[in-house]
Amino acid sequence: MQRPSVRVVLRTAALIAAAIGIYYLCLQPLHGQLVLRDVRSRTILAQSRERAHASTIAWTNLNDLQRVARACRLDPAWYVLYGGNCELLQRWSEAADAYTRALSVDERPEIYFSRGRVKLYLGQTEAAAADMVTAARFDPSMLEQIDGELRRRVAAAAGLKK
Repeated sequence: MQRPSVRVVLRTAALIAAAIGIYYLCLQPLHGQLVLRDVRSRTILAQSRERAHASTIAWTNLNDLQRVARACRLDPAWYVLYGGNCELLQRWSEAADAYTRALSVDERPEIYFSRGRVKLYLGQTEAAAADMVTAARFDPSMLEQIDGELRRRVAAAAGLKK
């Protein structure tokens, strides 16, 4: 027969383990999603502001995203928001890396398109066109966001009408 003190210790250990499990499996992901929602709203706001104000918002967003990175590492939205805020700060290589990581979680046309846009800023025209072709194959409406010669080139490569 077990002593009462052993039972108390085992129950306490079980309660602590349950509390830790609830925190990591329920509360931390919920908090991460709430932060992502706020960052998404602020990112949209920053895109309509002048550069200095947008930069301030983007830095705040990146800090918030870093705080919840552990809870959101399997959510492509985290990477997309990180990349979008890096774009606002003109941190093109970091943005491209974030979009690449997002694509490793979920291959969405808008992520290919965003990575292609960033690669244009990096001077990687061929890689940018390849990403935009992939985006256009998934979603032909993506062509509407491309201008000029690049649009014709992407449409032809994707097998779509200009």
